[in-house]
Amino acid sequence: MRKVSLLTAMLLGTSSLAHAQTATPAGAAEPVAEIQEIIVTAQKRAQRISDVPMSISAYDSELLSQIGATELNRVAQITPGLVIQLQDRLLPGISLRGITSDDTSPASEPRVALFQDGIPITQIASAYAEMFDVDRVEVEKGPQSTLHGRSALNGGVSVFQKLPTPELGAEFKTGIGTYGYRQVQGVVNVPLSDYFGVRAGALVHKQNGYVKDAESDNSYNKIDARAYRLTASYNPEGDFSFDFAGTYDKDDTDSGGAFKSGLFLPLNQQTGAVEGDLNFWSPTHIGTFGQMPAAYTDREVLGLSGTARLEINDNLSLTSVSGYRWYSACQAGDIDGTPTNIIAYEQCNGGRQYSEEVRLNISDVGPFEGFIGAGYFKAENDLSVDLGSDERAMALLLTGNLQRYAPKGLTNNQIISALGSKAANYKAFHLDRKVQTADIQTYDVFADGTWHITEQLETFVGGRVTWDEKDVSLLANTPLGVSKLTGKGLLITSTPGGVAVTGDHSSTLVTGRVGVRYALTPSVNLYAVHGVGKRPDVVELTSSGRTDLVPEEKLSSSEAGVKYRLFNGRLQGDASVYHYTYSNFQTKQRVDGVLTSVNAGDASATGFETQVSWQIIPDLSVLGTYAYNHARFDNGAYEGNQFRNSPDHKFAIGLNATADVPFGTVAFAPFYSWQSRVFFSDDNDRTDLQVRTPAAYSDTKVDEVQKAYGLLNAKLSFAPESGPWSIDLVGENLLDRKFIVDAGNTGDSFGMPTFVSGTRRTVRVDLNVKF
Repeated sequence: MRKVSLLTAMLLGTSSLAHAQTATPAGAAEPVAEIQEIIVTAQKRAQRISDVPMSISAYDSELLSQIGATELNRVAQITPGLVIQLQDRLLPGISLRGITSDDTSPASEPRVALFQDGIPITQIASAYAEMFDVDRVEVEKGPQSTLHGRSALNGGVSVFQKLPTPELGAEFKTGIGTYGYRQVQGVVNVPLSDYFGVRAGALVHKQNGYVKDAESDNSYNKIDARAYRLTASYNPEGDFSFDFAGTYDKDDTDSGGAFKSGLFLPLNQQTGAVEGDLNFWSPTHIGTFGQMPAAYTDREVLGLSGTARLEINDNLSLTSVSGYRWYSACQAGDIDGTPTNIIAYEQCNGGRQYSEEVRLNISDVGPFEGFIGAGYFKAENDLSVDLGSDERAMALLLTGNLQRYAPKGLTNNQIISALGSKAANYKAFHLDRKVQTADIQTYDVFADGTWHITEQLETFVGGRVTWDEKDVSLLANTPLGVSKLTGKGLLITSTPGGVAVTGDHSSTLVTGRVGVRYALTPSVNLYAVHGVGKRPDVVELTSSGRTDLVPEEKLSSSEAGVKYRLFNGRLQGDASVYHYTYSNFQTKQRVDGVLTSVNAGDASATGFETQVSWQIIPDLSVLGTYAYNHARFDNGAYEGNQFRNSPDHKFAIGLNATADVPFGTVAFAPFYSWQSRVFFSDDNDRTDLQVRTPAAYSDTKVDEVQKAYGLLNAKLSFAPESGPWSIDLVGENLLDRKFIVDAGNTGDSFGMPTFVSGTRRTVRVDLNVKF
């Protein structure tokens, strides 16, 4: 019998891989294997994904392996509505149905919930993790605050590590590839008794960056990562069970972000020679200067979670989910994107959080099932930002004179010459510093219930009340003395006396959902749901000590969809339509040179999503996804603008084919994803919204946009007839499509935007051994 490797995918969650075969009598036609449904826990209980009345995509470990999902942005490529812009590991941007989370402020509230083994990740600087030994990924769309807390304003992404299994075993993987790619990982699974087991894994991942240095063999946005995983399960024959998951990730490289200027050419500071061009992917030479540390990225994240379950009786069970998370994430580098000493940065995010959720699950009480519960969350976050600048370069920049030398620009010595005798009046290095802290406590009570009115019809309703308390502080000063240009801070306005100012705020949020599911046939489900999600008031301290409140955001969403599983499970998928309105949309805008949260008014979106997977024959399966999301601002200065990081159209298509060859089996899995135009700021880089004083600060060119593009990835695998090993040839961005993942940034405020390159074509070979 031929071996079957199914690249299944999706349809609202039918994104799982299956190896489902039955024995075939001699001479009979070989049956086509069905696609096995993945079991998800989005509604706080184990369910078939086709029975969950919400838009959800889920992917098991085998599918993640087949599409080469070593990073979460690979998952986003095949997920309708999900976009991840991986600028670097410190600053990923995560967008779901047009709503983006990427704020690094200690008091920020995510709009898209992230969970690691059931524990919330509330700070974007701690969101990235190496994806290895992952059991499954679930992506839930639409307001899910009832199920996952207020952070799930418009949905959430959950990652679950593999738990121990009853069999003793080990897995080993190593790979080499282009751009200096090297990876080694190993996992061991040890059952210590009939009811207790542990699973441990470790990974080392190194890779050069995609933008090379023009004066050395260095590169930018390099990877030097280590990751460790530990899970344990205690599951005796009784009413109690306990699962533990621990994750630790560390990134440590000698390069900062790959911010490259789109205004000035890279110049050799010694000779004045041009070393490159303005293309965002070509070599440059950027770094720090003065008393700033050399460019680096140093990031550590520790996550611990424990889930206890107690079966009280046939109808009641109690679940407790406890979590602890600690992180430290620092990066230094060049922020103006040129070799000239203008502005350098060092940013450090850190903090710890504690969480506890207790839930009583109710099942089979007549026609009712559901849960009630309570939760507590505490976070202590901090952020420090150092901005170092050469006052001589700033003297030209702040008056708009430096920009006039574009595109060639000036070297450090040429700037001094241009200033003449005035150069001696300014410092070669000035330092502005800002330190923010936030202590956050939240208390939740929640409930959700489903009533099975008939065998075909059910309705559900749920709600959550959240009490929120925040204490925040801000300190801004000039550690090396005031600027000789301004007599005070240069790039950051100092707080009075250079000491901390404080503020606090409390709020209450009520969110909920209501919906219905109807089983048209045993294989086709219809559903409709309306939900309300909210994001609390943003507490923002000004340098004067004033506490400003940006009012709470409110998202009201309605959705209807169909889920199906046809032809004996060989064809499955879903389709949904939705519309939401958004009140008090908070965005970032520079006011008098300071990046500030502002209320951009109301917005709305209308969309359609579909996913389908089809097992055509035992050796061939195909998948396809499509998303349409028309997300626009409805009023104010941004009226008609497209949401940032939100393509109107997005699709993916892939297949998996297997064939017997001498000595083994070959599998081939190509995958192509495409998305339409995206902007990187809510102003859509409109020139009329970027008229500044002096005029040289104004942005007169619409270039902070990524036009439509597609990526082709593929995986070719060989597994012998017998033996514990297999080998993979993996290619990503095989057409070498050049694209950006971010644009604008701090330099844009001075009329000199920077650009960050996306991934380039890479090829690697992986050897897998399993015992």
